[in-house]
Parts: sequence; C-alpha cells; structure tokens
Amino acid sequence: AFPGLYQIVQVSEQEVLDFLFSLRKTGQVEKLGGFMTKALPRHSSEPTLGTGNSTSGATSSQVQGLRRDAGPVADATELEEVGTELQVINLTQYPNVSGGEVVVMPLRRVRRSHVVSSASPTALAAVSVDFLSEPEVPKENERIKALKMETVATMKELLTTSVLYKEQFEQAIRFYDLDDPLKLVNLVAGMSLGQRQELQAVLVEDNMEKRLQKVLTLVKKDLEFTRMQSRVKTQVEDHVSKEQRRVMLKEHMKQIAKELGYDKDDKESVIKRFRDAVKDRVVPTEVNQTIEYELGKLQNVDPSSSEFNVCRTYLEWLTALPWCQFTEENKDIQRAELILNEDHFGLEDVKERVLEHIAVSFLNANVQGKIMCLVGPPGVGKTSIGKSIARALSRKFYRFSVGGMTDVAEIRGHRRTYVGAMPGKLIQCLKETQSSNPVVLIDEIDKLGRDHRGDPTSAFLEVLDPEQNSTFRDHYLDVPVDLSRVLFVCTANVMDTIPGPLIDRMEVIRIAGYVLEEKVAIANQYLIPQTKEQSGIGSDCLELRDDALHKMITDYAREAGVRNLRKLLEKVSRKVALNHVRRPEEQQQKVGISLDNLTKYLGQPMHASDRLYPTTAPPGVVMGLAWTAMGGATLYVEARGQVRKKCRGMLLDGKDAMDVVNSTMKTTSDCEGAGFGSMHVTGQLGNVMNESSSVSLTYARHFVQELDSANFFLDDARIHLNVPEGAVPKDGSSAGITMASALVSLALHKPVGPNLAMTGELTLTGKVLRVGGIKEKVIAARREGVTILILPRQNEADYAELKDYLRAGITAHFVDHYDDVYRLAFAQTQALPLPWPSRGLPILTMTTPVLPCSTETMPPSMGINTVGPLPAVTPHAHKC
Repeated sequence: AFPGLYQIVQVSEQEVLDFLFSLRKTGQVEKLGGFMTKALPRHSSEPTLGTGNSTSGATSSQVQGLRRDAGPVADATELEEVGTELQVINLTQYPNVSGGEVVVMPLRRVRRSHVVSSASPTALAAVSVDFLSEPEVPKENERIKALKMETVATMKELLTTSVLYKEQFEQAIRFYDLDDPLKLVNLVAGMSLGQRQELQAVLVEDNMEKRLQKVLTLVKKDLEFTRMQSRVKTQVEDHVSKEQRRVMLKEHMKQIAKELGYDKDDKESVIKRFRDAVKDRVVPTEVNQTIEYELGKLQNVDPSSSEFNVCRTYLEWLTALPWCQFTEENKDIQRAELILNEDHFGLEDVKERVLEHIAVSFLNANVQGKIMCLVGPPGVGKTSIGKSIARALSRKFYRFSVGGMTDVAEIRGHRRTYVGAMPGKLIQCLKETQSSNPVVLIDEIDKLGRDHRGDPTSAFLEVLDPEQNSTFRDHYLDVPVDLSRVLFVCTANVMDTIPGPLIDRMEVIRIAGYVLEEKVAIANQYLIPQTKEQSGIGSDCLELRDDALHKMITDYAREAGVRNLRKLLEKVSRKVALNHVRRPEEQQQKVGISLDNLTKYLGQPMHASDRLYPTTAPPGVVMGLAWTAMGGATLYVEARGQVRKKCRGMLLDGKDAMDVVNSTMKTTSDCEGAGFGSMHVTGQLGNVMNESSSVSLTYARHFVQELDSANFFLDDARIHLNVPEGAVPKDGSSAGITMASALVSLALHKPVGPNLAMTGELTLTGKVLRVGGIKEKVIAARREGVTILILPRQNEADYAELKDYLRAGITAHFVDHYDDVYRLAFAQTQALPLPWPSRGLPILTMTTPVLPCSTETMPPSMGINTVGPLPAVTPHAHKC
C-alpha cells in the first residue's frame, strides 16, 4: 500500500475484525501498521499481471471463497521491515461468513524497529516503528523531469488501452497532483499490477530518481501486458465473428438447398443423433476425442460417397458401446447359492468359486473380473453353468463358441480399410449386453484352430489377462476398451491342446463327471420334469420307476455326463406321447416304465460291462484305470509268452506259458531266445505308453529274478503285450504298474486278486509316481464294481478330497514302491512272499464303508491305517 491511495482490504479472521470494532467503540486511535510478508502465505501463488497483487499484511489463513488480503502472522520476523501506517476509515461485517472488509488510507511510510507485545488470540501484536521521511525532490533536475514526463506519457497511453486502469485513475486523480513526482510515484505504483517484490522495492527506495526509474519500469510492463491483452481480445472477436458469419451462411445454404430440393437435413440429423447418444454419458477422453474427430470428418464428407457410410458405421459402433456402464452385481450370498442349487446338482467347486467372487466383490467394490476354465467330459454341465453364474451374479450373459475358429479377426476385429469390416466378438458382446461387466462364456476353447490368417490362441493371451485387458484395442475400433471387469468362463474337454501361457492365465476347475447316485438325483430333480414338460405329458401320463431308471443309467447311459440320459428320457417321453395321442380319450391311462418294458421303449442295452472277466482274471491279465476325454474307464492289460526249447535249465510248455501268434517272429537256433527275450506291444499305444511298457519289462525282469533266481521266463520268452480295444488310441504313463504286474503275473503264473484295479507310473527303480484324473478313475472303478484300488502314495490327498459317496465300498491302498504293489496284488493268490522288507514308504490304506443310497444323508465315515488289513502280508514287510 502506498500513501494517499485508498485500499479495501478483506480480513478473514473474525478475531481481528472484532478487535478493530472494539477499538472503534472505545474511541481509541484506529491506526494499524501494514507490512508485506517476506514469503507468500500457504496455499497462495505469486500474483501475476491481470490477477492483482496482495496488499500489506498478507495472512496464511483464509475463509474459503474470499480474497486473501490481510490478517495477523505468527511472528513479526515474517514481515518486511518497511511498511505503511494505515488509518482505518470504515469497517464492514460479512453477513454469511466470518470476517469482513476494512477500508484504510495509507498515511506514510514506517520502519519496524522492535516488537512491543506479541499477538494474542484476541488482539494484534504491538510494534514500535520509526516514521520515514519522504525523499526530497531536487528542483531543476532534468533527469527527474524526463522520467516524470515519460511516466505520465506511458500512463496516458495505458489509460487508452485498459478500462481497469482508466476507472482507477478517474477515481484517484482528484486527490493527486501529477506535477508532484512523489505523488505520481505513489499513484502509479498503487495502480500497478507488478510483482510484490518490485512494489516493495519502490516503497523502500529513498532516492527519488531511482524510485521514478522503478515506477517507469512497472508502468512499461503494464502497458506491454495491456497491449497483449488487446491483441488477444481482437483475435478472439475476429474468430467469433467469423464463426457467426459461417453459421449464418450455412443456414442460408440450408434454406437455399431446401428451395432447390437438395435437402441436407439427413446428414445433420445423423450427426445430431450421434451427439445426443453420448451427450449425457461418461465417455473416456480418448474415445470422446475420436468421436469428435469422426463427426468433424462426417460433416465435410458428401453423403453419396463411400467414405460417408464407413465413417457412419464406425460412429454407430463407438456410440453404441456401454462406456463406463456397469450392471449392479448381486451381493446376496444366500440368494446366489439358492440360484446355483436350483439350476445344477453337484459342481460344488464351481459354485464355491462363484460365491467366493461375490464375497470379494462385497468387500471390495472395484474387484476385477476373473478367468475361470471348466475342464471336463461332454454333458456334465460346463456350458449351462455359465448361465447360472450370470443369473446368480445378476449380470448379463453372452456366449460364443470358438471351436474350429482360425481367424484372429473374430477376436480382434477387422481393419476398417477392408470392405465389410466389423469389430470382434468381444466388442459385439458389449454392444449386445449394454454392460461393461457381463459374464462371457467362451465355449470349446480347447478346439481353437490355426492357419494362415493367424493364431486365435495368441489373441486370447491379451483378452484373458486381467493385467492387460483393461486397455484392449480392437482392430476395428482402435480405441482402448476396458475388459477388466468382465467375468470370463471358458470350457474345455481336455487341456492338452491349450497352450501353456493361456492355461497360466486361467483358473482351472475340473469337473470329473457323475456317478450313478448323482445321475439318479439329476434325473429326478431336473431331467424327468423337463422332458415331461417339453413333450407335453404330465405325471398323470408317465411314471418312471426307480429300478428302470437305474438300469437306464447303468446299461444305456454310462458316459460321464447326462446328455445321453436326457436323450433317452426324451425318447421314452415321445413314445409315451405318441401312444397317448393314438388312443381314444376314454382308453388313455398312465404308462409305467419298469424293467419289464424298458427294452420296448429303448431297445437292447447299448453297454455291457467293461470287465472282460466277471471273476478272477487268468495269469498275465490285470485291470488298470485310465482317463479319457469322455471320463474315466477301466483298461485291461494282457500279457502272453512262449519259450519253445529248454533254456537255462527251465522248460516252459503250453501249461506254463501261453502261445503267442506272431508271424513276424523267426527261429534262429535250437535254444532260441536264451537271454534274448523280446516283447511285442499292440493296442494302438502312443509313444509315452510304449516307453512305459519298456520300463515295465526291464523292471519286471529284475524283480522276478530277485524273487526267484531260477525264473528266466521274461529273459527268454517272446512276450506279446496287448491292451484291448485296438481301435481306440491310448497313451500316457499311468499304466506302468499295471503292465509290470501283468508281466510278473505271467512269469509266476499267478493271477492277481479279484475286484482289484491299479494305476500309477513306474520308474526303473520301482518307485510309483503320481498320476492325474483320480476322480474319473474312481468313478470308473465304482461303475465296474471294483472294491480294491492301488494308487500312488502321492495321490492320497486327491483321493481324500472326493465325496464319501464316491469312495463308498472301496478300499484304497496308497503305495510308494512296487514291492507293496506286488504284496497287495498277489496277497490272495498264494504267490511267493517277498524275502525283503518294502523298499518304499509304509502303505496307507483308506476304507470307506458302504453308505445309504441317499446322497444327502451319507455320513462321513472313513478309516485311515498306516498298514492295511492284508492276510498274506508279513509284519516286517513295511519300512518304518
């Protein structure tokens, strides 16, 4: 503040204002010391030209919405040494907020000498000041006169270009004499918009010539800034006038076009429709910029050109997508669980995973979408569970199958340069569902193809990655699309054809299939009511008895899923409906399906038992367990051998060694094959299974030699190893102990125990390694009535996780070495006992008793022993 120029100061502290009011009431002299702070107050910025400058006594606190002008400071050292003495002219209290306005008149310059009293919550600090005299103006000083005249000339020029300066000058000129250099300096500096340090330098300066020089510099800067403002204003006005002229001419053109019949309203209405589509929606910045660019291009393109239709179609896709629109997700766990149980029986793993997702979204509103992959045989409900997941989550559902897909454009879309280009399936999904967080079911992901048009599997690496799909770019749209909130559910029958990097991005959930009890429950709860409704017959026309349903499942629909079972029920319903329509109404009666007339409706059973031998198998034959894409299955391994001459003191005839018909074998000597036995493998086995048979033969030779040093059968005989059903390809290493047991059984001429099956990979040292598909294999064993299973010890946890009704009536032995496999497999056939203790870990035996038929009331009962109850096992056979 400069002497002689009124100032209106805003004070935000109510305490300061109250203190000034109290001074006025008591009649005390209302004079204050105003000093500028050395540094800017907090939350303030350096004033610039065009924004005004702060006055003396700046404060660090401010009422929101008021200008920060004046107030107290914490310590006097924060202030400049030189300030002005302020005479309080008027006080005004703000009506709605604390603080008010103070009108002051700066009287003269003062210099702060020391602090008399510090500030209190109710008063300002008292300081001792020295009054500074104004500098003397030398008479007849040409330099000062020139500076004064230049300042006055610049000031007059400034008044012609700035309305703000003109208003302030007209108000203050009445109190100032422009012929007095001192008053001229105070006037110009008080009206200037210069920086705070520049103004403080003018106030402090005692030399009149230097003070005039600094003021002239300030007013020159103000003039330059005002000129720049004027130029910008002129340019803006010119631009606005041009735009107004352009709009006016366009309106005239529109009216002329109407009169001549060249109506352009169609293009305008299209553009207006696109703008209205995104007017009230939240659209990402990049997408909005692209839409504006395309609208501008559409405005300048003739509707008859091909580019117009390309641009229009592109805008239709951009404006039709649900940008930032999400479906509100269901967070009621009980309701979601009820929906899942209504639609599907079993599938606890899938249901639990969906409930976990709901629980996480309940605790974290910004949960990302996940990628689940359901792997299992056909007909187990992988596809239908996707709809149930969407219904349980209250989300939109979209399904597309990728089986046989070879074109990457189906996923990423086509480039817009191609004729007939369109976005990929994922963008179509968002447009159809009008939601950015649907449930997307990608069916048959294990059957993706690949050709010269690209590899769709590689395209899915970005789509199914939660860390990347938040900025997915479709080739057609070429703008980032957020897929991170989408819940992807993939289905597959096998995982062998899915690349490893893609599997790594998915959460794999295996669905093994259904056993008899589960199929009965599914048929009664879902399939039978649905088929009756679809065929138009009710419960008063058809009754399917339990024994007939059991036979239908065991003899007609033995696959892992229930798709064939549904077809059979539909077939029965159709035949009953046909008989019902053929008969007169008075002769119509309820039809009962029982064991007696089941073949009348379904024909002869399509499945017999997979067991080649209803009772004990002959020597050299062992039942194994296998996993297929259709579920689990039992797999027999047959071994036969022949030695024609007496070799190594051991004679094998037709009783002790079965003949093998093999036309490719040739006799080379009287003692053929002595120590050079061979093995021929058939059954359409893969490379892995062929290698497993070689390992089994090598180990079986050593094992038999260790067991009976006089037995050279496997070394000398021509052995034929066969796996039946040669038309079916087979591969894998889980038949290792099965093949070895078949060879040992053949060499010892001892059969394995009845109702026994085994699976496990065998090493050259006799270790039994972990295998997969335990649930499917157990289901296959239950289907064939197997009661004893030999499994790798490393699969104990997999078996223990199975439901009790799957393990009911089965005794499972978990072994670590082939020694224990031999003891368990030949325990009931009086084979040679092992002369040494087991070379592996102790056997674990898990026995689950037979449970009631109801799957809902099966009690959990299971016994675990370190040594199973084997009658022919000696106590020292287990290593402790």
